[in-house]
Amino acid sequence: MTALDGVKVLDVASMMAGPYCATLLGDLGADVVKLEPPRGDETRRFGPRRGSDSGVFVGVNRNKRSVRADLRTPEGQELLGRLVDWADIVVDNLRPQARTSLGLDHETLAARNPRIISVSLSSFGPDGPYAGRAGIDPVAQALSGFMNVTGPAGGEPTKAGPPVGDATASLLATTGALAALVARARTGRGQQVDVSLIDGLVHIQAPYTGQYFLLGTQQPRTGNGIDWYAPYNAYECADGRHVHLACYNDKFFRNLCVAMGRPELAEDDRFATNELRLEHRAELDGIVAEFLGSLPRDKALDVLWDNDVIVGPVNDYAEVFADPQVLHNRMVVDVDHHSGPLRVTGVPVRLSETPGSVRRPPPGLGEHTAEVLEELGFDRDFIDRLAPGGDR
Repeated sequence: MTALDGVKVLDVASMMAGPYCATLLGDLGADVVKLEPPRGDETRRFGPRRGSDSGVFVGVNRNKRSVRADLRTPEGQELLGRLVDWADIVVDNLRPQARTSLGLDHETLAARNPRIISVSLSSFGPDGPYAGRAGIDPVAQALSGFMNVTGPAGGEPTKAGPPVGDATASLLATTGALAALVARARTGRGQQVDVSLIDGLVHIQAPYTGQYFLLGTQQPRTGNGIDWYAPYNAYECADGRHVHLACYNDKFFRNLCVAMGRPELAEDDRFATNELRLEHRAELDGIVAEFLGSLPRDKALDVLWDNDVIVGPVNDYAEVFADPQVLHNRMVVDVDHHSGPLRVTGVPVRLSETPGSVRRPPPGLGEHTAEVLEELGFDRDFIDRLAPGGDR
């Protein structure tokens, strides 16, 4: 049994934030049907590819069945109605006009199924001066202030590498969906859940926004460092690979000094307190860099970990997905994909009694159309009209 066993999710979203919310619900046990337009989710058509498959799509869309239909046709609307009857949760990231024109707005869905929970994701919010504007992750990073505090010290504002706004919104939308399920168990009614990328990115900047609200000061860009404690930086080792190290209090700084074979530095007049370490940060960084530059990374990590120093390797993906802790956490899962063997990321939430799992590989476009239509009770003639050829 899984935590969301019996919960049914209709994913009518595209790109990342909406679909990844549906994926996370699927990871926890929900039955997720991804309803795609004739050409499929936008992410099927861009990014690095293997054959007809996009790395972006397969990275985001595990644990789903794909149904292909055109909601602008009578057949598509008939299918949508049956799926709304079937579903507990509908996830979308359409702009308001498109949502209403396709019959996916909460009022229309709830008129048919009062228990439906509508989860809508947007860049800016469901109403207000920017509602309905086109948006995407880096625009949200820019508007929310996230980009302004990211980048090298003294350098230009920098976008985070992965789409952190999309990922954050997907997690918050999942939380909202689960909260709405709990509320429905008490009231018997569904509701609308709205999450925006800009709200999520403001939310995760809490340490910096707290500083701003308390002191009125803007957090500067600090690159791999921070201006709160030292040492805190990424350092190059003798083999050209890097580690990131942090000492946020005197205890961990003493541990670092012992690891470097220089315990006396903990009492040095330049470094005896955090305030002094910040004042003499450049000198301290030089000492730490010299030590780490004398050792290959694996040896440096062993020495530092043996002395309880907060440190980790700066890994590339090949190293991440060979890391013993990542593998132990089951964050790499082998699946049988329609294109051949494939690895996908695992379930990041671990429940002791009702664990989630990766049960389905990312689906081919329309791969499950006939299967799902049969489950919904459509007759053979309708299935043949809507799911010709390969959609079965």
